[in-house]
Amino acid sequence: MLLASVGILATLAGAAALYRASPHHQLPGLPGPARAWLWAGGALMALGLACLLGWAGPATAVFMALTGAMLVWSFLPPCAAWLAHRGENRR
Repeated sequence: MLLASVGILATLAGAAALYRASPHHQLPGLPGPARAWLWAGGALMALGLACLLGWAGPATAVFMALTGAMLVWSFLPPCAAWLAHRGENRR
């Protein structure tokens, strides 16, 4: 079960890092070049998939990794935009 938890968390963190590497992200206060975020995100996604492959079968592991990535890529952009908009209204 620990392998699955590490796999899911690494996949979620990798997807968030890949979102940060995009040119139009709205995450505040995260310095660093996009290329570094891209490599970190890819490495975390690969680590997460490797952990999930060690825990479950190939189809299940790929499904879990892609579902986690889609979850992050669906909810992180609107949440980041909402936080940025909320911060602008306070000024």
